[in-house]
Amino acid sequence: MSNDGDRKADLGEDQDTARNTGQGSAMAAASSAAGTSAASKATGHPDPIPSKSSFSRVLFSWRRWWLEDVVGTVQQSSVIEKRREDCALSERYLFMTAMSGGIAILGLLLSSPAVVIGAMLLSPLMGPIMGLGFALAIGDYEWLKQSARSLAWGSVMAVALCALIVFFSPIQTITPEIAARTRPNLFDLMVALFSALAGAYAMIRGREGTIVGVAIATALMPPLAVVGFGLATTNWTVFSGALLLYVTNLITIALVAWAMARLYGFRHALSQRQTYFQNLMVAVVFMALAVPLGLSLSQIAWEANAQRIVRSEIVETFDDRSRLSEMEIEFGGEGLGVNATVLTPRLRADAETDVERALMSLARASGRTDTDAVPSRHQRQRR
Repeated sequence: MSNDGDRKADLGEDQDTARNTGQGSAMAAASSAAGTSAASKATGHPDPIPSKSSFSRVLFSWRRWWLEDVVGTVQQSSVIEKRREDCALSERYLFMTAMSGGIAILGLLLSSPAVVIGAMLLSPLMGPIMGLGFALAIGDYEWLKQSARSLAWGSVMAVALCALIVFFSPIQTITPEIAARTRPNLFDLMVALFSALAGAYAMIRGREGTIVGVAIATALMPPLAVVGFGLATTNWTVFSGALLLYVTNLITIALVAWAMARLYGFRHALSQRQTYFQNLMVAVVFMALAVPLGLSLSQIAWEANAQRIVRSEIVETFDDRSRLSEMEIEFGGEGLGVNATVLTPRLRADAETDVERALMSLARASGRTDTDAVPSRHQRQRR
């Protein structure tokens, strides 16, 4: 019995010693950590490895701020109600669309930017396009069909009215304002993207005055008017280019409105599978738009560089007293056609041959040995 008692006493002393040792180790570790933090503060350098708990707290606080102070202040029912009103197929909507289309085509034919801007401000097409995005975000397919119906009727009516005006107009030439809307590129997609971000934010936050600037930036009605011009003059190059620009603006605005509505937490009844499917389709549509527009931008950049090279070679062929008066370049499938007028005090019979030889050598040096480089040149010299 005494042996058992002594053994228990010894065991109790060992446990007390271990406990004291553990407490001492914990206190030493704490003092070491405190010393490390104090040293880092003294040296001005942060701790080398931030704790995961601190990052989690920052992320959680940011998320709580977004949900409570940003998303929580948005009156979703009021925003949706206003967007539904803008999507209604009413007499006012059809009348304003027709007036906007008529003003736009007249401004394009007269090559008047001020008149074209006025048509942009009158156009009510932004309403149903934004409605498409919000309806898609909350999964309201009845609203989606209503917005699509209003947009389709407004677009068809605008194209038909513009085509009718052009058909009876004595002026059917392609003005600079018309030509500017027949070759969309990747920059047009970016303009629509940034404009749609501003427009969707203004609608969600209740700052409707910003929509005026967005309407000017995206320019929805002028491309539709050019579509009508191409239809009336049976110019399918103009028709297809303007239609691509209009579709680019339309889809970009709708998808950005969808993304902003989802970002601001608009309630929806979509399943997780439907949400993934929507995200995938949005990415596919943006890629489908970006590829042809990127190729168009590359072609435009090549043509601008070709114009610069041709202009430089023509100027260098003549002396310092000469001046290049006019230059037109036709980009065709078989090559470039150059029509230039040079004002010079001394005529040169071999000027055309010299310029063509120089351009062909530049084409070979750049690796373009095909006939698309610079096959034909026409020049006029005047004293």
